[in-house]
Amino acid sequence: MSPVVRVLGAFGAEVAGAPADLGGPRQRSVLARLVAARGRMVPADRLVEDLWAAAPPPRAAAGLQSFVSHLRRALEPDRPPRTPARILTTEPPGYALRLPDGAVDAWRFDALIDVSAELLDTDPAEARRSAAAALAEWRGPAYAEFAGLPWAAAEAARLEERRRIAVERRAEAALRLGAAAEAVPDLEAHAAADPLREEAWRLLALALYRAGRQGDALAALRRARAALTEELGVDPGPALRRLEADILAQAPALGEPAPARPVLRVAPPPPAEHPDFVGRVRELARLEGAAGAAETGRGGVVLVGGDAGMGKTALAERFAAGLAERGWTCAWGRAPETGGAPAAWPWAELLRGLAAAAPPAEGLVDRLGPLLDDAATGRGDADVSMGRFRLHLAVGDYLAGLAGAAPLLLVLDDLHWADEETLALLVRLAGGLRDRPVLLLATFRPTEVADGLAGALAALARHEPARIDLAGLSPDETAALVRGVCATRLDDAEVTAIAERTGGNPFFTRETARLLDAEGLPAATRRVPAGVGDVLRRRIARLPEPARAVLRDAAVLGRDADLRVLSDLAGDDDTVVDAVEAGLASGLVVEPAPGRMRFAHALVRDTLYAGLSQARRVRLHGRVAAALERHTPDEAAAIAHHYLESGTDPAKAVRYACRAAEAAEARFAHGAAADLWARAVAALRAQGPAATGERLAAEAAAIRAGALSGQVVAARDRRLAAIADARAFGDVRLLARIITSFDVPTLWTSREYGTVDRAVVEAAGEALDRLPGDEPQLRVRLLTTLAMELEGEQDDRGLTASEEAIAAARGLGVPELLAAALNGGYVNGYRTADGLARRQRIAAELLDLAAGHDLGTYRVLAHLQLQQCAVAALDLPTAHRHLAEGRRLADQYGLPLLAQIAGWYAGLVHAFAARFDAAERTYEEVGGAIGRTGIWFSERGMVFVGLFCLRLCQGREGELVDGAAWLHRQWGHVEATADLYALALAAAGRTADARRAAAGAGPVRLDYFFDLTMAIRALRAMALGDRDLAERAYAALLPYAEHVSGGATAAATIGPVAQILGDLALFLERPAETAAAHYRKAAEVADRLGAAQWTDKARTALTRLGNPAA
Repeated sequence: MSPVVRVLGAFGAEVAGAPADLGGPRQRSVLARLVAARGRMVPADRLVEDLWAAAPPPRAAAGLQSFVSHLRRALEPDRPPRTPARILTTEPPGYALRLPDGAVDAWRFDALIDVSAELLDTDPAEARRSAAAALAEWRGPAYAEFAGLPWAAAEAARLEERRRIAVERRAEAALRLGAAAEAVPDLEAHAAADPLREEAWRLLALALYRAGRQGDALAALRRARAALTEELGVDPGPALRRLEADILAQAPALGEPAPARPVLRVAPPPPAEHPDFVGRVRELARLEGAAGAAETGRGGVVLVGGDAGMGKTALAERFAAGLAERGWTCAWGRAPETGGAPAAWPWAELLRGLAAAAPPAEGLVDRLGPLLDDAATGRGDADVSMGRFRLHLAVGDYLAGLAGAAPLLLVLDDLHWADEETLALLVRLAGGLRDRPVLLLATFRPTEVADGLAGALAALARHEPARIDLAGLSPDETAALVRGVCATRLDDAEVTAIAERTGGNPFFTRETARLLDAEGLPAATRRVPAGVGDVLRRRIARLPEPARAVLRDAAVLGRDADLRVLSDLAGDDDTVVDAVEAGLASGLVVEPAPGRMRFAHALVRDTLYAGLSQARRVRLHGRVAAALERHTPDEAAAIAHHYLESGTDPAKAVRYACRAAEAAEARFAHGAAADLWARAVAALRAQGPAATGERLAAEAAAIRAGALSGQVVAARDRRLAAIADARAFGDVRLLARIITSFDVPTLWTSREYGTVDRAVVEAAGEALDRLPGDEPQLRVRLLTTLAMELEGEQDDRGLTASEEAIAAARGLGVPELLAAALNGGYVNGYRTADGLARRQRIAAELLDLAAGHDLGTYRVLAHLQLQQCAVAALDLPTAHRHLAEGRRLADQYGLPLLAQIAGWYAGLVHAFAARFDAAERTYEEVGGAIGRTGIWFSERGMVFVGLFCLRLCQGREGELVDGAAWLHRQWGHVEATADLYALALAAAGRTADARRAAAGAGPVRLDYFFDLTMAIRALRAMALGDRDLAERAYAALLPYAEHVSGGATAAATIGPVAQILGDLALFLERPAETAAAHYRKAAEVADRLGAAQWTDKARTALTRLGNPAA
């Protein structure tokens, strides 16, 4: 009997009905981590990282082995010594948990939810029972014992989202069964627990209406609107608005459950007819369910995950073949494993295949140009976000048009190798085509999910993709595959040995069976290969040597190869044709089109390439580059890759790398462009001083591409190094281009907060002094850069530079230049309290300019600036409106960072309403999201500032001494950290330590934090009895008397500035009426914000003065 493992609620395991001893926290964490992997192998290195995130000890690997050994004894107490473990197995390079789905509560939970999804349209009663059974498994938060570990937090969040889906699916099934009244109580609780979840409100309102409670249904929708507006500043989405209109109109369709619709069922394929494909019946059924939904106009996404060789591509091919027979249009794009493919290649490949059969309309051809033609240079939009938006929109328009003629299946294979733009377009289309008969199917390896794919999967989660995780075939299915491929008769014991060795991996099993067929039964029974690499090497060794040589050459090209190029390398056509025929006969290669060959699996290519020596690889890369240049000169990315790998012709490597980088930029794949520019720079550097000018020009392009791709820290570092080289080189125009290469608009700091890159400032000054008069645009860019670099500093140089830039830009007629200059003016508008009016004027002008000239990024930026201004002016309804529109546009234009930055506002709104726990969660979520982009100070520093403000509001700042000490150590150059640390120490009763900490506080920066920082400094002065400092703080804060502290940040606050002024007035022994006037103003400010906590605080202070508020 298999052990039973529980992670939903209290973590534990049972063996034969008795609790298993799982050991201490780290040992238990190993088992929990393997459960979270859902049967997939987890590399040992990853386990070590997850167990010892901070600093693994020297013998961490040995510790892990010890934990595994103890867990094996606990899970298999009766296993004889020296026999392989069957449950916690070693699978190089890591470990896996091999248990049936029914043995783990979370796996049962997932499976039951999947079943409910499959049956909802055809058997709602069974779907309801499955969803209810899934919810019965939920005994508490998942992985609660490991809540502080990142891997556990991610999996717990996924399971919590699945639980919410199960609640909604059970309710949906009840509605389809006519049991609306029964669904209402659970939906009431569900909506109350998660008031921002629109689907919960939709189902609740629909259930109430069908239960004969129309008034309650409308009231529920009003509650939904209020929650969304108050918490997020957004209106309900289309589904809620449509439902409200239908209820008011008493639309007849609302009163009727949707009829069940038939779904095509997939029968197991007969092994004799399809010897290479067995099993996967359940997976095909789930795919058919998604296809059926798409046929009704409910497009969707299916994610197929599985280890190498698990049959992801074969499953997609089998599914696509069935759809094609039903009249679907099916198109494929494959992410290449090797370098040298153009950016967004999977989409380019897919669209070119479709366009060959259904050419786009004339207007669409130009819009799709960057993806249909590798030599296209794009539109050259001044605003990158708008150019990218237009390209994505064009792809969506073309695909939607095709879907109008026949349902459309789009397959993206090997997504784990996909570049940033491939993933971005997938996410965009998942939302844009959801109301079309379009099914997006993507395959990937879960063990090779890099940050980019992880982010895309998280973004796709909002569309509730179907997730299919491929495990190994069952023993019976493996036996069927072996016997279908291998002509040699094998007995059951021999087939079982193969199945155990291959773990049911279809590719490994198939290749092993073919090898056994080729070598004969005696050799097979003597030595079953230990791994797929061994199998492939032995199968390749059976080919004639000329064929092996051609296939090795092909491996250098990648998974696909042009036979003309191979003929160039081999010296004659016949050798290549013979080699391809031998590969086809052995099943190692396939022939996707005339004149081309493709390795049957990436593992075949990997094995051949790994067998080449470094010297041979370098020589072959050079020959491949030259052959590609002769036959396919437009394939700049591939030619650049091979010349760069070979090092045989640096000049050509640079030329093609630059062309490939420009093509990547035309597809808005700025990360790929940045890599190509950087490689060009490295090749030019190797050419010595003679290439310095060309190298610096490439440096400027690399810096800009890096900044546009979000690699902010690396781009600034690169610019700093390039400035030093450019100053030494002496070309002022090149120097100016490098300095201004980083002028990417942002609402948040584009450098480490509180610092100034003096080298950048000095270089900008030098360039402005030396720049000729025939470069007016470059001069404006330099002035704007200087303004951005000096914002918040004590002197006025940044403000002066911004004013000069704005004035000069107005006369040049270049909207993007003026927009950048206006942004520089905005960030320098915090120097005085009356700067709010100036910032409002600038932001309003920026919005008009951006809207009138399609400057998407600046349009979003202007809305978020106006939102900040509205908060500072205590106009929350206007702030909500600008936030909602800014977020909508940020989503539309693909600007997630700006939307994330605006997310701080939700924490501020929670703070206004004294919802401190919710505010804290918001700060942590937003800080984590921004921190993953590499922006300074946000991931931890800003989160702590927000938390400190919350604790101040609660009177609990003394709890944060350790955190404030950490902040001061990390960012001691920011003067305000000394104030936070001293205030926390004083609150904790450590006055002497507080005075020492306060001694390091310098002038407060003149930026968006000014009134908040000065307010905290005032509290510190009063806590330590520092009258001189209190006098200065009082004078500095007096112009902000009508503000809420931190309003200009739209992120964090400690309440009305007037409240602190009142406290300062009493501390400084001002007349009581002076303090009372401040407190009355504080109550007024709090009332405008709806902040009852601060209204009460102000009135209490007035009462103490004997001067109660009116």
